Amino acid sequence: MTDAPLILCCEDEPQLLCDITDELQAAGYRVAGASNGVELLEQLESCTPDLLLCDIMMPGIDGYGVLARLRRDHPHLAHVPLVFLSALSMTEAVIRGKRAGADDYLTKPINYDLLLSTIEARLRQSTQARANMLCVTGIGQHLFNTLSVGVVAFKPDGTLIKANPSADQLLSDPDKDLCRTLVEPVRRLGARARAGVDESLSLLLEDTTERLAQIHSCPACPQTGTPAMVIVFLTDPASRVPLSAAALDAMFGLTPTEARVVHHLALGARPEDIARKMRVATTTIAFHLRNAFAKTGTHRQAELVALALSLPVRESN
Repeated sequence: MTDAPLILCCEDEPQLLCDITDELQAAGYRVAGASNGVELLEQLESCTPDLLLCDIMMPGIDGYGVLARLRRDHPHLAHVPLVFLSALSMTEAVIRGKRAGADDYLTKPINYDLLLSTIEARLRQSTQARANMLCVTGIGQHLFNTLSVGVVAFKPDGTLIKANPSADQLLSDPDKDLCRTLVEPVRRLGARARAGVDESLSLLLEDTTERLAQIHSCPACPQTGTPAMVIVFLTDPASRVPLSAAALDAMFGLTPTEARVVHHLALGARPEDIARKMRVATTTIAFHLRNAFAKTGTHRQAELVALALSLPVRESN
């Protein structure tokens, strides 16, 4: 089966490598073999295994060296479990393997039932971890697009990677040259990011406004494969927007009409303006406001408006 998990097995004893391969293939796995650490690392250039089995005691690059090179040179494989195989059953060897970052440790002679159950468990955990990461990525992308705070990602050399819609609006202001203002501090913190230092600074963008840039160095993360970068958060009091009607409904259980009333109120409209806009009586607006007060735990219009403006979320397109 081409969609079966691929196990990359590194073992310098030819007969044992053959036996492991036969057992794994009989269990339904695809198997690629390597007789030493150099071969394993070469194979990683052309294949993406779902799990690594690696002997520890090998000539040349041993198992610990393989693991160190794997985490350093192949950060995109951070999710791939590595299980050490060794004739050493001493507690010290197991502890060293765990501290080196191995996901599991099996001793020789190999108990194949234990080997298969270990592989099954590690693959299941890896699959769940990747599914969780996809969920986190989805949440991050949604927030990136809907935040009213500007978010900009730069490479350490100052090259723009991506900006969210709120940042695009601020950076495209024809009367301001915010990008030029950010170049030097972004490059400075980019150097800190390359050095593995997490640092931040605040920068007032203009003397006449409250526009502020929060600049953060973000070192590379081998566990997730994230490269070093600089993240900039741009805030502008004038860009604050109230929560959408849908968000008010989801967070506080407001009806669509109550949510529309609160949304308009947060935009600066007076109750009589909202009544005219919605073509209802002012007493009807007052009725919806009383319900909104009760559901949100507020007591005055000012508190309700502050609540509606409390989260930096913009309307999604």
